[in-house]
Amino acid sequence: MESSTVHLNLLMKNKPRTKNECFAQLDEMLSEADKQAIIEAKNLIEFHFTLGLWIRNNWLYDRSNGELESLSKAFGIDIPFFEADELSSEILEAYQKYLKRKIK
Repeated sequence: MESSTVHLNLLMKNKPRTKNECFAQLDEMLSEADKQAIIEAKNLIEFHFTLGLWIRNNWLYDRSNGELESLSKAFGIDIPFFEADELSSEILEAYQKYLKRKIK
């Protein structure tokens, strides 16, 4: 348990800057069962207060505007002001597509 806590803390400190970094960290952090649940989800809103909240709290809040703008553009959100909810949803949707492509 201690090593997974240390590993999770490391992921929290190394906030992803790109889409690929997001996917790599999620791949490392999530169990195969978690990934399968994301693949099978018909509506990703079910992850809004779980993984989506974790993404917002650990990756999106407390970042400079420049970092957030770069990350939001990587996920196709090209507006000067965006909601963290919107970006976390985009990250989850893109991650689901990524996982589905991996299993083909």
